[in-house]
Amino acid sequence: DGELITVAPVGPGSVKRGDILLYQNERGVVAHRVVGVVKGTVTINGGDSPPYLIRGDASVSCDPPVAREQVIGRVVAVQRAGRSRPLDNRAFNLMRLMRLWLSKSKVFRVLQLNYPK
Repeated sequence: DGELITVAPVGPGSVKRGDILLYQNERGVVAHRVVGVVKGTVTINGGDSPPYLIRGDASVSCDPPVAREQVIGRVVAVQRAGRSRPLDNRAFNLMRLMRLWLSKSKVFRVLQLNYPK
């Protein structure tokens, strides 16, 4: 909301946990973070594809699995308040790892449950 993103093409083999993917679903176009990749082949919408497990950063639950065919690209930069921030530098990667670690911790779950919305 109110941010501009830069998206680059991404091959299915180069998607990794922590990437932010732009994908098409029945509600429109969504940019959310990859939290996992299902191993093997799963049927989604009548087609066989290894889906990505995706979740918004502010969400506690995952979106429905996303097939490769739904992916438009990987978000490589975000522009907020007139400043562009690349998502592929060392500082961002450190923050991404910390966010993944926190999302799995009990502290995060307690804060999510007790934080007033």
